[in-house]
Amino acid sequence: AQLDATQTSFAIAGAYTSTPIPSHTPLPPTLTFTPRATATVTLTGTLTPTLTPTPTDTPTPTATFTETPTPTRTPTVTETPSPTLTPSITPTLIQPSLIPTSVEGVTPTGEDDTLTVLLIGSDKRPNDPAYRTDVLVIVLVNKTRGTVNMLSLPRDLYVYIPEYGYDRINTASQHGDLMDYDGGGTALLRDTIEYNLGITIDRYAKVNFGGFQSIIDTLDGVDIVVDCQLEDYRLKADDLNPNLPANWILVTLTPGLHHMNGSTALWYARSRATTSDFDRNRRHQLLLRAMWQQFQTQNMWATIPDLWSEFQNTVDTDLSLDEILSLVSIGANLNPRLIESHYISHNAVTDFITNQGAMVLKMRPTAIRQIVEEFLTPPTENRLFRENPRIEIMNASGVEGMDVVAQERLAWEGIVATINSEAGEETAEQSKIYDFTGDTKGSSVDVLVRAMGLQNSDVITEPDPDRTVDYRVILGQAYYPCTGLPQVE
Repeated sequence: AQLDATQTSFAIAGAYTSTPIPSHTPLPPTLTFTPRATATVTLTGTLTPTLTPTPTDTPTPTATFTETPTPTRTPTVTETPSPTLTPSITPTLIQPSLIPTSVEGVTPTGEDDTLTVLLIGSDKRPNDPAYRTDVLVIVLVNKTRGTVNMLSLPRDLYVYIPEYGYDRINTASQHGDLMDYDGGGTALLRDTIEYNLGITIDRYAKVNFGGFQSIIDTLDGVDIVVDCQLEDYRLKADDLNPNLPANWILVTLTPGLHHMNGSTALWYARSRATTSDFDRNRRHQLLLRAMWQQFQTQNMWATIPDLWSEFQNTVDTDLSLDEILSLVSIGANLNPRLIESHYISHNAVTDFITNQGAMVLKMRPTAIRQIVEEFLTPPTENRLFRENPRIEIMNASGVEGMDVVAQERLAWEGIVATINSEAGEETAEQSKIYDFTGDTKGSSVDVLVRAMGLQNSDVITEPDPDRTVDYRVILGQAYYPCTGLPQVE
């Protein structure tokens, strides 16, 4: 098989190499995320009382619990098993000194008709009991309000797994399978999420790597606006032996609009050589938005019954066809401004090393509680959404397609902007925002400045009563689209 056509948009940063692929040990960035919250949700209980942080959420070197694995556990499943791994695993309970109190179950605010669906992506291979669920996204559909919230869970989140003990959240499903847990691995994963976060999962949909790739290809690929440059190795062709270093190539994905087939989308979703698991969570949600957008632009909603039949053996789900069809009208009429993304960022966890030497993420209860409350709150309209100003973007950065990147970046914040592709603006060094409204108090330009990552000094006020747009964004050479997680309130 040859490299897909979409790779023509990649800038190849390295030639074919015989150097072994470097180990992926990224340093997690400091991410900030300030979602909009209006809910009043009370969570009781302690997420992990045996891991009690100080009031300043600063972990002390002496944790108040110890794990005592039995010395007969064999073998230890590594985080990234070799493709040829065929372990024989006997589940052994890890008994902490104390079993934590579960978080009291919480529900979305009000009497709205809602549905929570857990989307699971796993690396499970045939005849291999060792697998992880590295993609975990909880989707909250508010049928009453026509909104969608998404919450990504880091794979290394250290949680209490009922009837097992402490471990990474991405191991819960495997433990459930090996323990013959009532309902299987997915049931234990659902119970683990409810136990530690208080979120009740109504339905689930699980797919492995091959299934995900097949779904993207069935959609004829997806268009992804890449805002953060990504560099990582990938196979020169999907059917090559991944154990031979010569079969890999270093690829750089530059900011811009890229059409990805299934193979490229999977590589984009899994890459973490130069980023982090937190950024991977953001890209997972980018792909979900892109899949929804593909359904919109190709008017594919009517094909749902046919797709249901085609993917019966690809997607493991307890959603019925009737339930899926009941969501079609919501998906078809969904305002992109009312899709909200939430994440457990690095600010909500603490790096922690277990007794076995594994690096995991210990939850900070107060921060986690706030994220859960915000996730359960329907998306609210920010000032730009309410005022509905006319915003245009002009690209003076000298980089083709940067205006598309900025437009998509604003769309994540619920801000609609148009692109003015007419010539007339020479290449500029710094980005600027022209304010033609003349408003001096309560202006929505503050939200726009924050969304673009600019300063108030970058705003030029030129009141114009005959204006055709309210704000004009000029992208300069210094424009840096990789701003991390959304921050607009």
